[in-house]
Amino acid sequence: MNGWKFSRRIAALAPSSTTAAGKKAKALAATGVDVVDLSIGEPDFATPDFVGRAGARAIEAGQTKYTDVAGEARLRDAIAAKYVREQGAAVTRDNVIVTAGAKQAVFNVCQALFDEGDAVALFSPYWVSFPEMVRLTGASPAFVPTALDAGWHPTARALEASAPAATRGVIVNSPNNPTGAVVAPEELSRIADWCAARGAWLVYDETYDRFLYDGRRHASAAALRSKYERIVVTGAASKTWAMTGWRLGWAVGPPELVAAIAAYQSHTTSNASSISQAAALEALTDLAGTSAAVAAMLARYTERRRLMVEGLGAVSGVRCPNPEGAFYVFADVSALAGRKGLGGSAAFCDRLLAEAHVAAVPGDAFGDDACVRFSFATEEARLVEGVRRFAAWAAAR
Repeated sequence: MNGWKFSRRIAALAPSSTTAAGKKAKALAATGVDVVDLSIGEPDFATPDFVGRAGARAIEAGQTKYTDVAGEARLRDAIAAKYVREQGAAVTRDNVIVTAGAKQAVFNVCQALFDEGDAVALFSPYWVSFPEMVRLTGASPAFVPTALDAGWHPTARALEASAPAATRGVIVNSPNNPTGAVVAPEELSRIADWCAARGAWLVYDETYDRFLYDGRRHASAAALRSKYERIVVTGAASKTWAMTGWRLGWAVGPPELVAAIAAYQSHTTSNASSISQAAALEALTDLAGTSAAVAAMLARYTERRRLMVEGLGAVSGVRCPNPEGAFYVFADVSALAGRKGLGGSAAFCDRLLAEAHVAAVPGDAFGDDACVRFSFATEEARLVEGVRRFAAWAAAR
């Protein structure tokens, strides 16, 4: 490469496997092949009209200038109000920073809190970017296993058994990507107790907080802020309002941490898009519009979950648990992979794409090579076709 030398941080960085899976699917589709893409991690719905119109109005009104690095005051007030209203949390705008997506929120939190030599506990399976975010601070991820047979649920007992004694932080994602596991309120309290006893930070990502099934209600770590100081919550507009491309997220934590992140952000990206902030403000303040939009999406996701779980679960060699939240199924395909002579989830997904033209994400990217992640954030007819192709491929010798 012309003698170029990259930094150790970049040289050691593993690219996102979810992005790579989508790229492979698009490349094959570009050759004219009909690919059913079940790898994608974003809603297939359009941003609700009332939210999109607010963004358009902001453009027309000339709201295209820099904002406060931490975000517009009214938007920070609206984010704080969400946690007061939904969780009874003691939160004001001073506890809120607006970011370019929840990914940036978690990244900036890690940069503000963790140092070289620190250990940061991650429940496995984990979202693909968490370990790399930790490593980019110089800290080391410490993986805490969860089990399919136990619903993939993170527990304080698992932390006690597997996390290093000097753990500096714990990152939890609920509802979880990729498993769909949801942390119950009582277990969240136990995890927070474990962190508090060790002076560790609890970083709680709630990006999928509106997409839970079977009557479950989301338990937010923000509700525990009055009891525990070292808690930071991250969230986003991306999933709730189908705003992935708008890149709008936030972090909620102690004012001192928010100020530190704002200082860091002032030298990296500065403020999130002013247009996206205007749209998110409308999303967070039009409660009736949001309730209707979320209810419509959740109804569709519920039916898609049924179609995918029933379809995949009927395939010999596949164990397919029912996700409690988000819009993914994390299926154990190890028996099927063994029957086909495939040595791991990456080879499994490559063959599935090449032979059945169905895209999925290898589980090794999430910390479990026995599994594959399938997204049901896709139109029902295409989902059914993808499951049909998968079943036919699985049955073929």
